[in-house]
Amino acid sequence: MTVTELQKLLRPVEEDDRRKLPTVSYSKLDVLKKCVMQYAQKYKLGKYSNQQTLALELGTILHKGLEMKGRMKIDGKKVDYLEITDAVTNGCQEITDKGSEQMIGLERISQKYFEDWFNTKEGEASYTEKTNLYLSKVIYDRMEDEDWKVIAVEKNFEFVYDNRVIIHGFIDRVDQNKDGELRVVDYKSSKKVFRDEDIKTPLQMVTYDIACVFLYGKLPVEHEYDFILLDQKQGPNEGVCSKGYFNRGIKKLNSLLDKMDSVEKMDEYEPSPTPLCYWCAYPDKTHTPNADSKYAGSCPYYSLWKPEKKSFQANEEFVPGKKVENKTEKPKRTLVF
Repeated sequence: MTVTELQKLLRPVEEDDRRKLPTVSYSKLDVLKKCVMQYAQKYKLGKYSNQQTLALELGTILHKGLEMKGRMKIDGKKVDYLEITDAVTNGCQEITDKGSEQMIGLERISQKYFEDWFNTKEGEASYTEKTNLYLSKVIYDRMEDEDWKVIAVEKNFEFVYDNRVIIHGFIDRVDQNKDGELRVVDYKSSKKVFRDEDIKTPLQMVTYDIACVFLYGKLPVEHEYDFILLDQKQGPNEGVCSKGYFNRGIKKLNSLLDKMDSVEKMDEYEPSPTPLCYWCAYPDKTHTPNADSKYAGSCPYYSLWKPEKKSFQANEEFVPGKKVENKTEKPKRTLVF
């Protein structure tokens, strides 16, 4: 598919679209790809979890530090590393069009998740060591490449794709070189880099590519995953977005949108029990601390895998047509006269 062909499939969102078209993001499509049950619980049944986790809150404040540096660079200001370090360490106020909220910093995160923060596997760097690496090196090294100039951070996008969905989201960073070519960068605060098979046709980058065509009228020529707690990057040299990735990605996107349409017509949702269930909001609370306090027990089909117990059995086998007891519903009272 050419840029011109893709542009014909994209248009701005009109008010009527918000009533008629579903809205998706990369993360929503990724959930659908991994587990139909989790997708249905969250997006069809409306069980949105407010559960905070170490990974979520840590990633949020580390992203914020790099966003602050990027905005200073874009505005032509001298980078104030003391301000950035203070915000990341002690927290800061996040102001959006929806209001403001207090983002907690590393000091409070380490206290709030004390056990997980200091529970380090043998041979693995501790959270203290990794965040020190971020503050002492990563924050100084990023966006200093003479060949690429940062032009956008936390770049929001929203458009109608193929008259069937509204796609929206944010790109962590967009860079531009002297020839006007684009590079998209996505920050990751995970413990390890991606496997080779996960970066050849990454749907996340394909989604950002479509957004760049809508926003800038061109496809990026480079894509980079930046693992900011490891000080490692995966880019073209590591195989991110291999040859033919974009057309493969468009096919993958269309296939997921077809799948999404079919899920809307379903009355039951097949689960995909994997180790990822440990980080899901819907298993029983006795299985994982990551289960949501309100919606825990919504799915009994979770994998029994835990970090300390590598089991690949499911808690319960999925049987089509079998009614699932909803543990999140309060029992009805019986009135006796």
